Amino acid sequence: MENESQSNHRVGFHTIEMLLKLSPENIKQIFIPANRNDARIQNLISLAEAASVSVEKKKNLNQHPEATLKKEEILDLSDLKKYEETIQRDNPTFLVIDNVIDPRNLGACIRSAAASNIAGVIINKHHCSPITPLVRQVSAGGTEAMKIFTVTNLINAIKHFEKLGYLILGTSEHAESMHTELDLNKPILTIIGSEEEGMREKTLEKCSTVCTLSKNETLNSLNVSVAAGVILFEIARQKLE
Repeated sequence: MENESQSNHRVGFHTIEMLLKLSPENIKQIFIPANRNDARIQNLISLAEAASVSVEKKKNLNQHPEATLKKEEILDLSDLKKYEETIQRDNPTFLVIDNVIDPRNLGACIRSAAASNIAGVIINKHHCSPITPLVRQVSAGGTEAMKIFTVTNLINAIKHFEKLGYLILGTSEHAESMHTELDLNKPILTIIGSEEEGMREKTLEKCSTVCTLSKNETLNSLNVSVAAGVILFEIARQKLE
């Protein structure tokens, strides 16, 4: 799990560029490698200057820029409930990540979520990887672009959305219905689990609908981040029609 210094620390172009775009006021300082003067570094410096963010060269940085933040926003279930109230009329989609322990898979799922422009990501605190520096790196700026909520009791969170009338949509290679056969133009809480074990049994039991993403008889199991992208972009497609 990230300690305080890690949580206020960011590494990489994608992440820092996203911060400069979305919340430059929260950046305390940016550090760049002293030995780099290429176009990408110059572009980052220009973005920082436009946002009035301080940039300092560091000799012990080899390739990637780094940044320190003034504060780290940590969102929980109470924050999630308040946020949902503000977007109810927008036909929102939330992604629930359950039982995904590998930080690379978690980062890739968050990247897919950000690219599909959903309302937010909900992470099961006790059955998922935390948001580590590796998760942030793999997400390519997704962790900065997304509202990410960490909940200690996922079932209670699902029950809250169930009461609000959301479709609780699970994905499983063993389901009979294809995702493309469903009406997904409605408020949705879609849940994905690990590619080895899927979501936990307790979570699966709370799903009102379960769909498969492939009917390939030889191999229909997808990497979890690919699965997240497939279902989220199908939901987005239907909501745009």
